[in-house]
Amino acid sequence: METVKPAAAPRVHLDFIEGMRASAALMVLLNHAYGQIWNSTKDDFPPPALAFLTDTLVTGHLAVSVFICISGFCLMLPIARGNGTLSGGPLLFFKRRARRILPPYYAALLLALLLIATVIGKPTGSLWDVCIAIRPSDLVSHVLLLQHFFGTGRINYSFWSISLEWQIYFFFPLLVVGFRKLGVPLTALLALALGYSVPIFVGAQHERLLRANLHFFGLFAIGMVAARIAFAKEESWQWARQRFPWAGAALALIALMTGLILSWGWLDAIAHWPFLDLLSALSAGSLLLAAAQSPQNPVRRVFELRPLVSIGRFSYSLYLVHAPILQLVWQFVIRPLGLTGAPAFGVLAVLATPLVLAFAQLFYRLVEAPFVSSRPRPAVAAVPPATN
Repeated sequence: METVKPAAAPRVHLDFIEGMRASAALMVLLNHAYGQIWNSTKDDFPPPALAFLTDTLVTGHLAVSVFICISGFCLMLPIARGNGTLSGGPLLFFKRRARRILPPYYAALLLALLLIATVIGKPTGSLWDVCIAIRPSDLVSHVLLLQHFFGTGRINYSFWSISLEWQIYFFFPLLVVGFRKLGVPLTALLALALGYSVPIFVGAQHERLLRANLHFFGLFAIGMVAARIAFAKEESWQWARQRFPWAGAALALIALMTGLILSWGWLDAIAHWPFLDLLSALSAGSLLLAAAQSPQNPVRRVFELRPLVSIGRFSYSLYLVHAPILQLVWQFVIRPLGLTGAPAFGVLAVLATPLVLAFAQLFYRLVEAPFVSSRPRPAVAAVPPATN
């Protein structure tokens, strides 16, 4: 008699993750477009027509904390769906991460250096000016991925987070072991305590260490916790996944962040980045869990809009190359036209956005895609239903 195998769990692509990545990348792009204008007009800043945009100088940074949370979520997914261990061990994990992250990064680094050496290497009064004052130590720090400690902003002002995330990867196997041995809540709290010990105990006395944003280590752990809840088999975690109002929690956290930024103003908000980053990561984790609850929920439908998903698939390339493209448009379009203030931001945002997207997609196809697995895009089993 033929044995009937049980039906496999339905498998779905978590396209909403791509949509969230795209949203964060576009926020960073607009933030840096505005930064170009702000840097050139800051002596009279903020002009009335631009006052409503000043908070983008804060939200662009917060978008990076969303990226870090999503990274923790994605890397934890196969472990949460499996037996709680790192398949293949730490060495295989590091090899895969290096192959995925480093070649596009080094290619973008060479591109930035080439453009600085040829067409965008002179001061123009824009945000890019900080990138071009390159010292030998800056080259070394970027090659060794230490630029969030040394030379932040040089060569390409977006690269600081790449080195930070790369170093977080070395702690990932320890966090996985901690989740299994110590439990999820205790390990996450320890990660947050370790990451936030710098802004809490060091503070402004050591600005260089504070600007390294080591508290992102805890934000990465928040993403891991979200993945653990999203694919938990234990009844208590399933209850949390299915019954807790994650979408409402995300909206409340976003409203709180918005209120604090408006109340503090952008300068004071920057001084409170570690706290705002925590709220940002918690809101991102809540959105991920809200989207993971069911294929029909509105959060998932928003982030699975086709344009967002398409952009999300090359969002890493977009993040790597957008800054020099913004400078090219600033230097060869905005400045010659003599535009300032709101008109300058409008033209820069409208003109540069499609150019950045087009170039980032080309960069992805030529440079990043060869290092993405040639196998079909990974699918994950649908979130298991809650047990009654």
